[in-house]
Amino acid sequence: MEEKTLQELAVELHQAKKDEGIAKKKRIECEEAIAVLVETGDNGSKTVAAGDDLKVTVKRALNYKGDVDAIRALDIPEELMPITMIPAQPVSYAFDEKAYEALKEANPQVFAVVAPSVEVKPAKVSVTVKLA
Repeated sequence: MEEKTLQELAVELHQAKKDEGIAKKKRIECEEAIAVLVETGDNGSKTVAAGDDLKVTVKRALNYKGDVDAIRALDIPEELMPITMIPAQPVSYAFDEKAYEALKEANPQVFAVVAPSVEVKPAKVSVTVKLA
C-alpha cells in the first residue's frame, strides 16, 4: 500500500471538513423542520411514528436564570422563595427551577412578584430518530 503525501492528506482533510460542515447544516435544517411538525409543550417531549419503522422524539425544555439576591430581597415569606440554601462555608443560595414552577400553580400572586427576577429562555430543541 502506497503512503499518501502530506499534500494529499491535507486535501483529503480539507474536503472531509467541508463535507462535515455541509452535513451539519443539513442535520440542523432537518431537526428544525421536524420540530415545527411535532408539537410539544414548552417543557416536554413527544415521540411519533415517522414511517418505515422510524420513531422521532422531539424534546423541548426551558433554561432558567434566577437573580438569587433580588429574590432574597423580596418581601415574601422565606418558605415561598424558589431558592435553595447550599450548606457551604460561607453559606450560599441557588435558584430552584422546580420550586419556581411549582410556585406558579400553588401561589400565583407570589409567582408574579418573583417572575421579574427570573429570566426564562427556551433551550435548543432536541430531536432524535430511532428504528422501532
